[in-house]
Amino acid sequence: MNGLDLAQDLAQRLRGHWRRSLAEPLWGRSAILVLHRVLPSEQDARLPHRAPWCLGPESFERLLVALCDVARLVSLPTAMATHHDPKARIALTFDDGWRDNIETAIPLLEHYAIPASIFVNTAWLGRPGGHWREVIGEGLWQAHAAPRIREAMGDVGLPLPPMPPLNPDDAYSRALLAYFMQLGQANPQRVADVAAQLCDEPGLPHHGIDPFSMRRLESGGLVRFGARGVDFTAFEPQSEERIRWQVQRSRRTLARLCHEPLPVLAYPDEHPSARVQQIVQRCGIQAALAGSGGWLSHRSNPLALPRIAIAQPVAHSPGRLFDYLLGQL
Repeated sequence: MNGLDLAQDLAQRLRGHWRRSLAEPLWGRSAILVLHRVLPSEQDARLPHRAPWCLGPESFERLLVALCDVARLVSLPTAMATHHDPKARIALTFDDGWRDNIETAIPLLEHYAIPASIFVNTAWLGRPGGHWREVIGEGLWQAHAAPRIREAMGDVGLPLPPMPPLNPDDAYSRALLAYFMQLGQANPQRVADVAAQLCDEPGLPHHGIDPFSMRRLESGGLVRFGARGVDFTAFEPQSEERIRWQVQRSRRTLARLCHEPLPVLAYPDEHPSARVQQIVQRCGIQAALAGSGGWLSHRSNPLALPRIAIAQPVAHSPGRLFDYLLGQL
C-alpha cells in the first residue's frame, strides 16, 4: 500500500468513527451481508487474490463484535421483515458452502450466539472442487497444477494465466487477482467447464460442506440452509430449461437433507437480469438474493433483494466498516 492509499485508508477509518459518533439514524433499517469464505489463517486471507472474497478468524471476529455494537444480528427471515427498532437489523449470509466456514466461522457464531444462513451449490456437497476462482486460483497459487491449468486454458482459447514463481509472493497474488478480473470478462461457460474439468483431477481436496455437517448445524438452531443452484455457473447465459433445472433440483436436494430449508434462493449471479428473475419466479420462488446492492427498503425487489458484500480489509477495521455500511444507505 503506497502513501496515497494509506492516507485514504486512514481518512476512511476516521470518517467511519466520526459518522458513528453522530448516531446517524438506522431506525427501522435492515441489511443482509454476504460473505464467502472464512479461512483458518488471517495471513492467507489477506493475500490480494483472496482478500475480496475471504476473511480470516481475526477479521471475522472483529466484524461480529463491531456489528453487534451498532445493530442486532438476526436471522434472514427476521431481517427481511419490516420493523421499527431503533437499532438496525443485520443478517449474515454465506455463499457456496465452504468447509472452512464450518471449521472457522461457525465456532465464533456459536460463541456469540449469532444466527446465519448458508446458501449451497448442491452438486458440490461433500465433493472436491468449488467456484472457478478457487479451483483455478488455488491451483496456480499452490503451483502444482499450474502447467495443467495453463494447458486447459489454452485448449479452449481462454487467456493464459501467469506462471507461478519459485516462491509465490504478494506480487504474484496481485497478478492472480488481475487474472481473475480478466477471466471475469471471458465466456463464463468456458471458464466453468475448465474448472469442472480440473475438479476431476485426482487428489483435489474436498472443500465443500458435507451433508452430515449440514444436518448437525441445522439441528443446533443457529444455521439454516438455502439453495444457490446445482453448480457454480451463473444463470444468465443458461437456457430457461437449464435455469429451471438448477432451481428445482437444488431445492429438492435441500428438502431431502434439511428439516426446514430456507424458501429463499441466492443467485450465483451478482446482478440477476429481469429474464432470470422471471424464470425463478415461475419455479415458485417468492424471494431471492442478489450478490450485491445496499440496505433493504420498501422499494427492494423481492426477486433480487440486495446484499452488502464484506471483504477482508473492511471487516478488519470497525471505522472502515461503519463508513462502508453507511455509504450503502
